[in-house]
Amino acid sequence: MARLLPVLVLLALTIYAIVDLAQSRDENVPFMPKWLWLFVVIFVPAIGPLVWIIAGYNARRTPPPRDVPPDDNEDWLRRH
Repeated sequence: MARLLPVLVLLALTIYAIVDLAQSRDENVPFMPKWLWLFVVIFVPAIGPLVWIIAGYNARRTPPPRDVPPDDNEDWLRRH
């Protein structure tokens, strides 16, 4: 059983990374397109899923762009 545990952890980590990648929006996928991330996660065992989890987490942490009120928006002021 002790020899099976690392394999199960690696499998669970890979499945989690694939599901997380599939559910992420295209604009939240950093550095590479989604299809390339999928190949990295599947074909680079242990390192691929960990890199995706770290990079994907950091990309989701960036705050969304906030709406600028019209009186602070220079483009809007120039048009009106």
